[in-house]
Amino acid sequence: MSLFDFFRRPPTPRKYAQLLMKKLAIHHPDEPVRFDEPGFRLLVGSDGGQVINLHNLYPEYCAANKHERVLQLARAVAMVSPPGLPSTYAEARSRLMPVLRGRGMMEYMRLMELGKDPGAASGSLVFPFSSDTALMLVHDGEHMMQSFGADQLERWGVSPDDALAAAMDNLRDATVDRFAQVEHGVYAGEWGDAYDSSRLLLPDLAHRIAGANPLAMVPARGTLLLASGNDVEAVRAMVALAQRIADSETRPVSALLYRYQDGRPVEHMPEDEAARGALESLQRQYLYGDYAAQKETLDELHEKSGTDIFVASYKVMRHDDTGVEYSLCSWTNGVDSLLPRTERVALVVYEGDQMQELLMLPWDALHEACSELMRPVPDAYPERYRVTAFPDLERVRPLALPTS
Repeated sequence: MSLFDFFRRPPTPRKYAQLLMKKLAIHHPDEPVRFDEPGFRLLVGSDGGQVINLHNLYPEYCAANKHERVLQLARAVAMVSPPGLPSTYAEARSRLMPVLRGRGMMEYMRLMELGKDPGAASGSLVFPFSSDTALMLVHDGEHMMQSFGADQLERWGVSPDDALAAAMDNLRDATVDRFAQVEHGVYAGEWGDAYDSSRLLLPDLAHRIAGANPLAMVPARGTLLLASGNDVEAVRAMVALAQRIADSETRPVSALLYRYQDGRPVEHMPEDEAARGALESLQRQYLYGDYAAQKETLDELHEKSGTDIFVASYKVMRHDDTGVEYSLCSWTNGVDSLLPRTERVALVVYEGDQMQELLMLPWDALHEACSELMRPVPDAYPERYRVTAFPDLERVRPLALPTS
């Protein structure tokens, strides 16, 4: 290794946190900063009320060149005291942009708000989009994007629909056709301006590139993939590429495949068995990540509040003989639990410390038989169900799947 290679080596996660803390001490000398190493985040302020999550910042810093690293640190420091938004809508209008964000990120924000004030209503500004993705607005400032809530629109005196329309106009103005063919029949956007995934919202763009029946995917924030729905091999290749992107990307958005209907992207499941199977596997992977993050946050909140509820894990299993993949959770007798929505449920019966019985049931059949025991948690994403009692085994045992 040359000396230059040595100095270009990325810092360790801890060194990166220390470097950012030094920068914060210079720019915000009155704000105490603490490194939460297990959570890989910085807690700013005497009460740690402002959080800088390092999970996305650190890999971005490591991948950047020397000049980009300086800019990245400046943007990270700016997060502590983001610049004020324009005071009038007339000033803000030309800098509004639409963004797509995974609903798992929105769940984290929702739970953090509940942790601070359980009775507070969410102030987030979110437009309906798809089952795993939210549509939001940001103000595209000089150094950073800044999201805002419905209360900011009220101060500006503009409706959410009008603000979204303005943001869409700005996105169209910032978009020229810029695609590269990266696989057989698969095209990837090459804008690199943080709004690649947002361009899923532009049907005319998709039709120009992929023809009369375009299909699209946005597996990550900086990715828009297009292929013709009439080309089965291209669709398979696009889903496979989305899988590879998901394996390495730290900022996931959506595991869904989209088609266009009445000028809007809508969820689509391909008829081709190979593409469908690969897409379902990708969706399990995204749900696994979202459920894991949700569980971690809920466990922290429950520990702080002294709440004794077991947050069950979402697991992805593969049958040894058939290779069939499925999601699974466990429901144990005598345990107050929050269950994830999975394809199968393992009913586990204990007497004392000894397991007496294990039954595997399809979720749909189990829910139909004892829905009164499975109460959906309001507003949770991904879905959770509160269970405080256990099913009657005589009632559900006939529904069990074969053990082999």
